[in-house]
Amino acid sequence: MAVLLLGCLFFAASSAVAQQKVSSSLIKQDSTKQSIDTLTITSGTVQFAPLEQKSGSKAMLLSALLPGAGQIYAHRYYTIPIIWGYGTYCVVSWNQLNNQYHDYANKFSESVRLDTTHQGNSQWSGYRNQYHDQRDEFAIYLALTYILNIVDAYVGATLYSFDVSNELGQTTSAVHFKIPIR
Repeated sequence: MAVLLLGCLFFAASSAVAQQKVSSSLIKQDSTKQSIDTLTITSGTVQFAPLEQKSGSKAMLLSALLPGAGQIYAHRYYTIPIIWGYGTYCVVSWNQLNNQYHDYANKFSESVRLDTTHQGNSQWSGYRNQYHDQRDEFAIYLALTYILNIVDAYVGATLYSFDVSNELGQTTSAVHFKIPIR
């Protein structure tokens, strides 16, 4: 009962704060706060406050050290579960295939040792080779996921302050990409 009462108080307080923030149909920027993603609506047009610049090199370094950290730096939170999920899938699959490979490699080695012609069981040899190839494919998939994680962090950081307003076609301006080479 106490949890229900606390929940009702929480929602009542949050709705009261929300009602205080929206006092009219026009939302104006609070000049006392320095916000990155402040939305200003005046006379029907939407204008965003200028965003800070993000360093692509820093995002790449963070993602290289910990996959997903560059995406946090660049505020691309929706890509983190994709990176971690697919990376986890590749690691688990690689581990299972590696165990299968070693099982059939040991069985084949034992069959070669016990066989008088030293040719071994060809079926176990085929399974061993199949699991070896599939294991190596998942290692490649994991490496590609790691590299694409770094590339995604770089792109997200460099395009963080890219202008996406509706008035892009009305003015003539050039788009410049700065790619530091050090």
